[in-house]
Amino acid sequence: MKDDRNLSMTCKIDLRELTQSIRELDKESSGAPATEARPSPTLKSLVDSFGEEVRALRFKNAKVAEIVVSLLEKLNLSPTHAHLILAGKRIGEIVDNSTIEQPSYHNQHHVAEVVMAAFILGKRERLSGVRIAEVVVAAAGHDLGHPGKNNATPFEIESLSCDLGLPILKSFQWSEGERERFRQMLMATDFVNGVPKARVAYLASQSLPPDHDDRVLAAQCLILTEADILFSCFSTEYNEELSRLLSREWNLPTENLTLKQRLGFLNSVVFLSDAAKQLGLDDRRQALVTALEATIPQS
Repeated sequence: MKDDRNLSMTCKIDLRELTQSIRELDKESSGAPATEARPSPTLKSLVDSFGEEVRALRFKNAKVAEIVVSLLEKLNLSPTHAHLILAGKRIGEIVDNSTIEQPSYHNQHHVAEVVMAAFILGKRERLSGVRIAEVVVAAAGHDLGHPGKNNATPFEIESLSCDLGLPILKSFQWSEGERERFRQMLMATDFVNGVPKARVAYLASQSLPPDHDDRVLAAQCLILTEADILFSCFSTEYNEELSRLLSREWNLPTENLTLKQRLGFLNSVVFLSDAAKQLGLDDRRQALVTALEATIPQS
């Protein structure tokens, strides 16, 4: 984003509050005094400050379950929606306590990042608290059982995550409609087969009333797909770090993905949601493409 003054005031408030919440969560996890002060982010660095705090979670002992509960409690849901928090917490605990060696990239750290991104995008898309909560829970469960490889068939890994996640939702009395929205959000994260459909559905739904269920669901699906890849497109340093992890996960002979692979991914991405536009995410992606292209040796 060229100038954070383009952010709406409510967007600035959301970012500041969420960034502070991450800092408080870090303090609780690390045992640091709760009164420890950090300088407030300047207007210019607001989005970067949020990204830095999320990135720092990789080096902390913050748990997905704690993050999910912390975020959902901020939504002030009614007691009739306590099942959303309970299911999100349980899914987070499964991610945190997995006894199987997790992939280098698609692990609890990635899940924590997607949960954070889904929350802020849901807020900026002006979804209701209940629908934001659903996206956050879907973010927590979107890579359940991920084997650390790409799909051999369409929706293969997404179907596995649904098979693992849906029984948990049912055990906490999620309605059939809530479980179906969870399923559709997870299926949308198939980068080859689901994401293009989610983008088309979102754009097509813009002619519907803002509270039309089809429009809201289309926003939920797109937001989760954007949250899933947000930090891979956030900055050169973040992209470098995540690309190395993905190379290791795929057992590639090189320490990092090639520039061609990284640019191929970035050029296949576009951030379409209104929330992403408020945060300037596509500007960031394009700036990252330009920066990587500048490193290509000139013959």
